[in-house]
Amino acid sequence: MVSIRRRQAPERAAPDSVVKRIATIVAAPICAASICAQALAADDYVVVYEGAPAGLAEKLEKLTNLSLARRPYPTAAAVRRVASEDLGIVTRALVAAGYYGAEAEFRIEDEAEGSEKMRAVFAIVPGAKFRIIRHVVVFSDEGDQDRPRTFDAVGISLTDQSQGAMLELNQQRFLEALWGRGYPAARIVARRAEADFEAGTATAIYTFESGPRAHFNGIDFEGAVKTDETFLRKLKTWEEGDLFDRARLVDYRDRLAETGVFSTIEVSPGVVDDEGTAPVQVVLSERKRRTIGAGVSYSTSEGPGGRLFLEYRNLFRRAERARVEIEGTEIRQSVEFDLLKPLPGFPGSAFADFDFVNETTDAFDARSIAVGAGLAKDWRDDRLETRAGLAFETSKVEPNLARTSTIREERNYFVSIPLSATWDTEDDPLVLSEGLRASITATPHFGSDEFTRLEAVARSRASFGAAKRFTIAGRVRAAATAGQALRSLPVNKRVYSGGGSSVRGYDYQAVGPLDANGVPIGGRSAVEAAIEARAKITKRIEIAAFADAGAVYSEPFPDFAGDYLVGAGLGVRYFSALGPIRLDAAMPLEKRPTDRDFQIYISLGQPF
Repeated sequence: MVSIRRRQAPERAAPDSVVKRIATIVAAPICAASICAQALAADDYVVVYEGAPAGLAEKLEKLTNLSLARRPYPTAAAVRRVASEDLGIVTRALVAAGYYGAEAEFRIEDEAEGSEKMRAVFAIVPGAKFRIIRHVVVFSDEGDQDRPRTFDAVGISLTDQSQGAMLELNQQRFLEALWGRGYPAARIVARRAEADFEAGTATAIYTFESGPRAHFNGIDFEGAVKTDETFLRKLKTWEEGDLFDRARLVDYRDRLAETGVFSTIEVSPGVVDDEGTAPVQVVLSERKRRTIGAGVSYSTSEGPGGRLFLEYRNLFRRAERARVEIEGTEIRQSVEFDLLKPLPGFPGSAFADFDFVNETTDAFDARSIAVGAGLAKDWRDDRLETRAGLAFETSKVEPNLARTSTIREERNYFVSIPLSATWDTEDDPLVLSEGLRASITATPHFGSDEFTRLEAVARSRASFGAAKRFTIAGRVRAAATAGQALRSLPVNKRVYSGGGSSVRGYDYQAVGPLDANGVPIGGRSAVEAAIEARAKITKRIEIAAFADAGAVYSEPFPDFAGDYLVGAGLGVRYFSALGPIRLDAAMPLEKRPTDRDFQIYISLGQPF
């Protein structure tokens, strides 16, 4: 809250003003006696903020007791007692909004003509809204002469807005600037505004305590029982001797969290010593090393599904992770084994994986085994990840297409070099309320056939409204295949679209050309786009409306102006302790004879 100091001397009350005050004092008991005889029920009065500036009345309704506590009062005197407290709230709210000279009074009025309700009136005289013409930084402690003393010195642009929230934001930004310039113990002491009531202007004065300046000097750990502290030190986001910057501590905490080893992490600056250095204090609580999990799903085209996984963390005390996952639906069953080893000095990680997949789709039946390994490197504060690997895959495929389309059985062997780059600023991967994730992948294949698969995928969302109640989310995908004709491209290596994770409203892999029997042919390229609007109606329940579109092409690169199949529908999400449980119902807007009237999807997590 902003405290106000006046610069002008108070004026003496005029004689006629004294007479008015005496008359008011004499008349008040008479008026009160007539009103106190009546009890005011909760619905017998209405609260009015007379003269409130535009937009402020709605805020006052959420602050004052008379508006919030709609309960019966025994007498009008009881209402006045509550209103006397509310007058302070009203005045402080006006000052916080920049009306430093505002005045407010309270009165009770009898029923207006044609109304059965009394009026509890806060009469407000806001006066002019003040402008801030100067911003002054003051330190309450002694310190070096290099401390920044103006907002310009730390690159912060200011406005003349006098709202308390804006002044508070200014002060917080300056504090963070001190934290980033070697003052880890800096704190806010006070904030006030000195108002010139004749000019309608004010000076904002911000008081800080900077504490001593410091440089990074080591890390002290507590709670790292089964984790190698040398490994944890390699994750640090600064070099010894660097000027202390608390933002680096936030980045370091994020890196510790990404290991998946710890349940709680506290990172804070230590005490500055006489040499001007300070350690980083890290308090950790390690998670159990083993996690077992399961999940279920359902969709009209894929049937019921289930997932079971077992994950081991911190295998060799350096955040190594091994995971086995078994997943199955009516048309696809898989066993996956992944191993990840962080390489903090790289920085990045090494990975290896083994997959077995059995598929029985409308387009083909296939059994595949794949093994691969590679390196991932982090860039740009871990927002950008690049990957390069080497993989071997063998599969036995039986197409379900007509004999004139392709051979009846295929045995394939491929060596591939998957290359990818991913930009990721998303928040919680399960809830997904903010951020962007975009990736591009290029995978050359050598062996039974030679071709290169290119794919780009991006998804994002933005939340807005009170408490971020509303969300708009979107997803796009484009795929291309170069180096092989469609007829000779193995059916399990073709591009498909359709289903709960691509174009809702259509069967799995059914978006695109079909053969004479209604079997998906697949293609060499594809385009997908989806948009979804979400609105929370309670704390745990969210409704959604969405539209998905997609197209599959026989050409190596997609024709973005081609014909699309569009699906649309409605959904409900229930936010459980495990994450949002999703129920979607979608229908095809470009319905073909082979398409169902609608599709149902049930799963855990947002679609994108």
